[in-house]
Amino acid sequence: MKVKTFVPGHISCVFRPVRTDDILTTGSLGFGIRTDLGCTATVWEREDDAIDISINGKRCDASITRSAVESIADGRGFDIRLKHDLPLGQGFGASASGTYAATLCVADILGKDSEVAAIASHKAECTMGGGLGDLLAITSESGVPIRAEAGIPGKTSDSGVNLQDLTLIVFKEPLSTASVLSDKDMMEKIVREGDRSIEMFFSDRSVGGLFRAANSFSERTGLEQQNVHDALLKIRDEGYHAAMCMLGNSIYSTIPVDHAAELFPEADIFKTGCYEGPISVRRI
Repeated sequence: MKVKTFVPGHISCVFRPVRTDDILTTGSLGFGIRTDLGCTATVWEREDDAIDISINGKRCDASITRSAVESIADGRGFDIRLKHDLPLGQGFGASASGTYAATLCVADILGKDSEVAAIASHKAECTMGGGLGDLLAITSESGVPIRAEAGIPGKTSDSGVNLQDLTLIVFKEPLSTASVLSDKDMMEKIVREGDRSIEMFFSDRSVGGLFRAANSFSERTGLEQQNVHDALLKIRDEGYHAAMCMLGNSIYSTIPVDHAAELFPEADIFKTGCYEGPISVRRI
């Protein structure tokens, strides 16, 4: 028996880390965008106890995904094939979407519910250098969810913002999420500015308000690399909204795809929109 699922990606616009003694309440507050580009997983059980993972056709260790799957697999083996629509390590929640897609499929085969998959994925993400809040956002059903209570199951609400036509601009070198999240001084700044930018968005829940709060956050924390900063200015000069993906060497914007390709011929360009609704698993 094979099972298959699609899990949306997630762009964190603003995040405010929350760390507690309980991994299930550790995560982040903030808001972001569930994208209709994400990860498709196809999984089937093996006759041995091996966990074999490939990403976009290449076998790999995928340590976060492997850890989450092993924690719920009951010693059974699985072949896991993950296909990502967007580059890894560029602020699109690829680690969380891939891990959750894999664990959802394994849980379905084993007769376990989706909460088991979410908890396993969240634990692996938070303890092994993945994102702090992507999993919570991905498991919501809103296109632009607010992360109101950190952790899993946590709590989300619908921001009411609708972003159906977005362009993603991806530069070549990814940022290291783990290095940013382990920098004490940077984390203190992110907490302070995260609180400020969340309140800023709450006072203006609109497309413009989202981008203004996101821009304030990336500028005041100093997370923008020079090439991202320059690209954001160039897009705004053209009359469009744009902001930095957290945490990536990448941008999301309302600029049309063709126009973005003209401005940034060296970048990879993608078109996406909000993904709304639940995630389902089907048997094939």
